[in-house]
Amino acid sequence: MKNSGTIYLILNALIFAIIGVSAFANPLAFSETIDFALTAPAAMPEFLATFGGFMLMIGVAIALPLVFRRYRTIAFLLIAMAYAGFGAGRIVGMLAHSGFDWRNGLFFAIEILLIFWGVVLYLQERKRGAPL
Repeated sequence: MKNSGTIYLILNALIFAIIGVSAFANPLAFSETIDFALTAPAAMPEFLATFGGFMLMIGVAIALPLVFRRYRTIAFLLIAMAYAGFGAGRIVGMLAHSGFDWRNGLFFAIEILLIFWGVVLYLQERKRGAPL
């Protein structure tokens, strides 16, 4: 599919930007949605740093290769690696701490899909001779 890379970048930029904006807009509701308890005074700044600012800036960083096409190859690889990290953390958390539930299973499946999609796009770009 010719526009698969553009769709992948837009989708991922939106995912991260929506997470960041949602965390800033209503942090208490967002934290409850993901069963994240803000029980210590320092928890809110840490929550907003991670789920607000960091996620929002990841979304912005993912959007940059939409404008600067020469960075697409590395963007596909880095996004796939980020999802590999999310997936590894999630599977360890499920196996060692919480057990399986529908939400973590769904997120894990989405992460696996986005890993494979990103790796395929990366390999296609490398095959085309695009710069790393």
